[in-house]
Amino acid sequence: MNTDIVVVGCGVAGLSAALSATRKGAKVVLLERSDKKNRGGNSRYTEAYFRMPNETEVSEDFEERLALNSMGTIDPELLKLTHQPYDEWPPILKSYGFIDPELIFGFSEAVPDTIAWLKELGIKFLEASPFLTQTTKRIAPSGGGEALVEGIAEAAEKAGVEFHYETTARSLILNDKGDVTGVRAWSHSKGCVDIHAKAVVLASGGFQGNQEMMFKYVGPNSHLTRPVAPGGLYDKGEGIEMAINIGAAPAGQFDAFHAETIDPRSGKPEATVFIFGYGILVNKNGERFMDEGANLSDVIYEDVGREILKQPGGVAYLIHDSKIKDIPNYEKGLHTDRSPIQGKSIEDLAVKLEIDPVKLGKTIREYNAAVQEGSFDPFRLDGKCTQGIDIPKSNWALNIDETNLFATPIICATCFTFGGLKVTPKAEVLNLDGYVIPGLYAGGEVVGFYYGSYVGSTSVLKGLVFGRKAGENSVDYCSKIETG
Repeated sequence: MNTDIVVVGCGVAGLSAALSATRKGAKVVLLERSDKKNRGGNSRYTEAYFRMPNETEVSEDFEERLALNSMGTIDPELLKLTHQPYDEWPPILKSYGFIDPELIFGFSEAVPDTIAWLKELGIKFLEASPFLTQTTKRIAPSGGGEALVEGIAEAAEKAGVEFHYETTARSLILNDKGDVTGVRAWSHSKGCVDIHAKAVVLASGGFQGNQEMMFKYVGPNSHLTRPVAPGGLYDKGEGIEMAINIGAAPAGQFDAFHAETIDPRSGKPEATVFIFGYGILVNKNGERFMDEGANLSDVIYEDVGREILKQPGGVAYLIHDSKIKDIPNYEKGLHTDRSPIQGKSIEDLAVKLEIDPVKLGKTIREYNAAVQEGSFDPFRLDGKCTQGIDIPKSNWALNIDETNLFATPIICATCFTFGGLKVTPKAEVLNLDGYVIPGLYAGGEVVGFYYGSYVGSTSVLKGLVFGRKAGENSVDYCSKIETG
C-alpha cells in the first residue's frame, strides 16, 4: 500500500493531523487499533477541559506552569543557549529532555487559532470545571471529548482520509539513509502489511494500557492503578517504542503519569472523587496518611492520587458525615455513580470497610479532638485547621459525627503517561544526536511533555495543537522531497 502520509492513532492528535494534512492536498491513511465504534482512545472519554478563561486566550499562568513542570534543575550554561534563535541551538541542546521554551511558546500561541479551527468544524464551547475550588477558569467543548473525536473524524472522512480500523502499527520502515518511509502494521483480518509513505505521524497515545511498560517505567505498584477510562486500554506505547528503537530522543518523565482520584467500584469513565478536602482519608490500616486540605482540589488531586497508590493495596477511604450535603453543589466534585458506604457508628463502618474498628476509632477521635474553632468556607483556603496531631489538616477541618458516617473508596487512576518523544516546535521527532528524523512527526501523548505533575487542562489542547502542526508540516516535508 502506498500513500503520502500515514497517521498512527485516532485520538484528537491523530485526527487533527490527518485532517490538516488532507486539507493541504496530501493523501492520508489513518491506522486505529480499535473498531470504529470505539475510535478515539483517551480522547473519546475525557471531558476535554481547556485551561482557558474564554475562547480566545489561555490562562494567565499557562506558560509559567508549563515551564515549571518542564524538568528538574537544568545546567545554567545550557539554559543560556536557549536565548539564541532555535535554529542556532547546538544539537545536544535540542535533544535534551527538558521542554523547550520554544515548544511552550509555540503551544500557547497556537491555542486561539486551534479553537477557531474547531469552531469552524461546528464544535461549540462552554465554561466548565470538574472542581468546586480551582485556581483558574476553564472551558470545554459541548459534548466533551466524544464531540471532538466525532466532529474532527467526520470532517476527515469527508475530506478523503482513508481509515483502517482494528489495525496496529508495529514498526517503522526506513530507507538506507535512515529516513522514515512508512510503517509495518498488523490487523486480524490481513496480518502484516507494509504501508509505504513519504512521512509518518505518530499519535497513538501513551503506554498506560501496557502492563509491561507500566512496570518497566512506573514501577512495582503500577498494577494497583488502572486507566481512568476504557480508551486508555488501547494505549499500548508502540508509537513511543518504535521511534526509540530507531534512535529517537526521549522526553517527559517516564516513571510518572497524570493521576486522578476515582471510585474503583464504578465502571463509569472518569468516576472522579475531588471532595477529599472536606473529610479525612484513611488507608486499610485505619490511619490518615496526608493533609487532605493542603490546597485547592485542582492543585493537589494528583498528589492525593499518588499518595493513595503508596498505601496498602493502593486504596484509601474518604470518610465524612452528612454535613457535606450542606456544601452547595458538592456533587460537582463527585462523578462516581456509586453511593457512599454508610455507617451508624465507627464500628459499623469499620466492619463494612474491613478495617480494624479500634484503629479507625482512634484515628477519627484524635482528628476530632484536634479540630480548631474557625469559620468554614468550602470555596477558599479557609485556614480552619487541626492542631496537635502528627499529620495536620490545614483547611476545611470539621468534626466528624461518629453516628452519621459515610465512606467512599478511592484509588489512583492513570489518565496518561508522561514519557514520550522529543519534538521540535514543528512536531518533528528528534534523534538522540539532536537532529530531525526525516519523515517522522508526533502529536498528543506520544510527545513527552510533563515532569513532576500535570498542568491541568492542557493535554487535549496539546494533542490538538501538535496534531495540527504534525499534519501541516509533514505535508511541507513531502513537497520538499518531491521537488528534490
